[in-house]
Amino acid sequence: MIRLEGQEGQLYHLNEYAILENEDGTYEYVGWDSKGEQVTWIRGEVRIFGDVLGLMNITSDGEEETMETLLEVKHELHQLPRWDKTKYHCVVVGGRNAALVKYCETGLPLEVEGEDYQQVKEMLTQYGLILQ
Repeated sequence: MIRLEGQEGQLYHLNEYAILENEDGTYEYVGWDSKGEQVTWIRGEVRIFGDVLGLMNITSDGEEETMETLLEVKHELHQLPRWDKTKYHCVVVGGRNAALVKYCETGLPLEVEGEDYQQVKEMLTQYGLILQ
């Protein structure tokens, strides 16, 4: 079962991430990757910029002890309620650069020439972020 040690709140599923809405109204994320035969995890901060969830600074990383494969992680993630508080999500690097913008519902990236991309770019600019 997906748990975030020391934290209480509501967990959500967002594509390959678990999003934790803490009781104090802050957010965190956890993501997983396969490194050789081990599944590793990262944990980081989340900020919401209008209709964009930004995956921010990694705050810790380590070995996931309760799950053995990425398939098990995906199965557990899909048991959580789907994240529906924003339409998009992206990775924010260096506190200012937004990249890899995707739709929360599908996980598909935004088309650079598309209308949604331009709207997201304008929204992030209002928050002082640069869309890469």
